[in-house]
Amino acid sequence: MKATLIFPPATDPRGPHLALPCLAASLRRADVETELLDLDLDGMLAVLRPDRLKEAGERLRAGAVPPLTCGREDLRRMAELSEVLPEQMDDALAVLRDRERFYNPNAFNSARETVCNGLDLVSAACRSGVRYNIAPIIYDVEGVDVQSLSDLIRATSDDSGGLFDDYWDTDVFPRLDARRPELIGITITNRQQIVPGLRMARKLRRRGHFVVLGGTVYTKFTEQLRRLPEFFDHFADGIVAYEGDTALVELVHQLNGPRDFTKVPNYLYARNGVVHMTRTHVEDVAALPTPDFEGLPLQRYLTPEPVLPFFYGKGCYFNRCKFCDIPYINNISRKAYRVRPPEFVAEDLVRLHDRFGARHFVFTDEALAPRLLERLADALEPHRQRELRFVGYARLEPGFTPELCRKLAGMGMTKLFFGLESGTQETIDHMDKRIKIDRVPAVLKNCRDAGILFHLFSIVGFPEETEESAWGTYRFFAQNVSVINHPGNSFDIHPFGLELRTRYAEEADALGVLVPPEALNKEFVIGVGEWTNSRGLSRDRVETLLSEFHLLLRNTYHTYHASAQQLWPAFEEFAVLYADRYRGAEFRYRTSLPPPTDRRDYRLRWNPSSLVEHWNGNTVIISSRHGRAVLDRSTFELLDGVDWQSGVDILAESGGGGHQTPVTAFLTRQRIGELIEKSLLQLVPLQAGRDLQGDPS
Repeated sequence: MKATLIFPPATDPRGPHLALPCLAASLRRADVETELLDLDLDGMLAVLRPDRLKEAGERLRAGAVPPLTCGREDLRRMAELSEVLPEQMDDALAVLRDRERFYNPNAFNSARETVCNGLDLVSAACRSGVRYNIAPIIYDVEGVDVQSLSDLIRATSDDSGGLFDDYWDTDVFPRLDARRPELIGITITNRQQIVPGLRMARKLRRRGHFVVLGGTVYTKFTEQLRRLPEFFDHFADGIVAYEGDTALVELVHQLNGPRDFTKVPNYLYARNGVVHMTRTHVEDVAALPTPDFEGLPLQRYLTPEPVLPFFYGKGCYFNRCKFCDIPYINNISRKAYRVRPPEFVAEDLVRLHDRFGARHFVFTDEALAPRLLERLADALEPHRQRELRFVGYARLEPGFTPELCRKLAGMGMTKLFFGLESGTQETIDHMDKRIKIDRVPAVLKNCRDAGILFHLFSIVGFPEETEESAWGTYRFFAQNVSVINHPGNSFDIHPFGLELRTRYAEEADALGVLVPPEALNKEFVIGVGEWTNSRGLSRDRVETLLSEFHLLLRNTYHTYHASAQQLWPAFEEFAVLYADRYRGAEFRYRTSLPPPTDRRDYRLRWNPSSLVEHWNGNTVIISSRHGRAVLDRSTFELLDGVDWQSGVDILAESGGGGHQTPVTAFLTRQRIGELIEKSLLQLVPLQAGRDLQGDPS
């Protein structure tokens, strides 16, 4: 018996996702020969091949592609970059896998931007109007709403064109045709995977394969799918909703026997124009096998060492936040949070370390309870010599005491991702978050003192939220600089998005949340894009406030957090690696010029991934994905030539220290800072006659 499990594009392939290894472990335990294909990673690498980039550039420069997904100025920039991207891409990918250059944030960010430039290029050259990238994660098709069944059918038809079709046709499909597995499972976990995932499913079914969909996206739509046999006509022989461990094992056996699908739990399938839903099955988390990553390309992900996802339990132990749809997804179980015994988790981590050489792990749990983390620390105590390292999500609870934080740091916890959500107690109470804002700084200080980094998620624009409440979120960050301002800490403030399967959506009328009927008149409403906060901040006002907050906070946190790209990468897989490398070591990189008291040596250089254009002999335009600047040639050359000098000397050399010339009079500290913020200019620390971490000169 054979099965193939596929993770389709499009996410950010920093490491493997957990769904396939979990399912593979259960299938292999049942003697099903299971193949794993991460086509998210391989698809991205395929479209970034130098020959694909060269072809895309030729099409753009020849004017063969209308500007469907970007403006004419962006299209022109892409055409210019296409001259150099085919030569730059292999090295950019190599930087992200290099055990030295990866840890140089200047080299890291240049490499990431080069990858993003490449994806912008192939998107701009795609005739079907695709926008695909990893930062931010996006896969949109011009004129296609993934919430509409008719749009999905149109976007996945053979004549619509797809970004990955050539790769699938030449590499993937022939391999699957030769193997002929009884079942091909495609996991769709986020919105960006919908079009490519369904397009792949449709093409595979036309080649005679039995295709099953799974993942959290369509788990949300079990009731809608029961009324949509046409979805199955186009896209799937069946859908596994909720948990698939037991379901897939039973399904493979049925495909090799009587094909009685009523015996497959958590399964939707169509027969004679009617969709059937089988019994619901809840997995015993403690009985599940260790996730099995065998067959995934662990050396090809965009990290220098494998970083593996893992889980302590399924669900959320708090399970009450009004803005969150996790309670809806978890509603099949009477227990909101089902956990593995801590000794099992410790044994699993040791096995994964032994088998795959991984020391770095990302806990995917919605929130890790302090008491459970303490029990895991005890279970891992005999294995401290392995130097395992972790990041995970948690709630800002007083249970993170100084003693526990020290214990968790000793276990290897390097960073915790906290949902602050708001800096105002009234708004926190409104969303039923049940944390106390006045206790949060103490929790953060306990983490800091123990050497555990943290990220803070926050949101503005909740139903009924006032402007004063929104400013309270800004003030929280402004008033806690002494605790937060570390290169490895990170934070964000996002606009509120209304998810349909949440308590806020259920209470919409009582909260003055107005949703136009046409926004709900679709088969697969994921989030409500158009809604009115009649008793709170308008969308335009939220955007204005966020712009103000970001500007103010860039000034407040100018040392490490002012640039468009986080110097110390904040994404989980990157964060755990950086935290391990710089544990106890100095991090000299900055997003602003050093103060006059810093007499160490630095140099300035233009970001190698930026586009430099010379106009009319004396004008230079330099641009990145984050901004552009117009300079005279002398200034451009001067900045790139400032070398082996302290921050004070850089300003003196450039004219900002009182020795101004007509060419450089505008080069104040603020102006240089603006160029750094836009990722145009990089500040390179120097040490003992060489650039730190092998930064190319």
